[in-house]
Amino acid sequence: MKRGLTLTMVAIAVLFCAAIVTIYLSIGSIIVDTIEQQGSEITQTQVTLEDVDYSPSTGLTTLTNLTVRNPDNFSSARALNVQNMEIWVDTETVTRDVIRIKSMVLNAPEIIYELTRNTDNLRTLRAHIEQSAARASSSGAPVKKLIIENFYVKNGVVVIEGDEIEGSRKTARISDLHLKDVGLTENGITPAEMTRRLFIPLLRQTTLAALETDLSLSGHARNLLNGALDETEDALKSLKKLFNN
Repeated sequence: MKRGLTLTMVAIAVLFCAAIVTIYLSIGSIIVDTIEQQGSEITQTQVTLEDVDYSPSTGLTTLTNLTVRNPDNFSSARALNVQNMEIWVDTETVTRDVIRIKSMVLNAPEIIYELTRNTDNLRTLRAHIEQSAARASSSGAPVKKLIIENFYVKNGVVVIEGDEIEGSRKTARISDLHLKDVGLTENGITPAEMTRRLFIPLLRQTTLAALETDLSLSGHARNLLNGALDETEDALKSLKKLFNN
């Protein structure tokens, strides 16, 4: 389950990172087109954005109805929907090599976590994103680096679906999340690394939310969730070592 939130959140962060400069140099329609194009390339599925409202003077950008569709071979139409996302950018850094995001807030995201016998939609999306991040890293092309001073996920909901769930559908409340100064130690990190940093704690928190509910899961499905939790614990330990160096 944790994978779910993570994946989605990660997707969103990457989508915005890819379009952040364009947002402050372009008109609204170009912003929408950029996020949809870059987002679809990263997730390898369709990403749509209904509208953008931004202010170059204050650095506030509001995204409306951002949707990430499910990968192929899953029954639900979408994996993620965020009706409202707010980003405050330090406008003085937009043209610099390191862009500072003062705050990024995902308000009430809805994540569809679809379990199948062998895999799930969020794990599939995660694999797509990791493949895209690896390609970007190995390309050697110069990229803007990022620092996110505050990253929030508020009032998130995960809807779990699958044949192995009693009633075939269950909703779980995800505890609010706040990450601080992501990328600050290194004076900025690439969008791909930013995605990884956001993904790990989100994955862990989402998985815990799933396991702590009264979900009627088969042993197989619960093993999948426990495995995801173990993976995130190991990843968090690796991150802590990185911070200590």
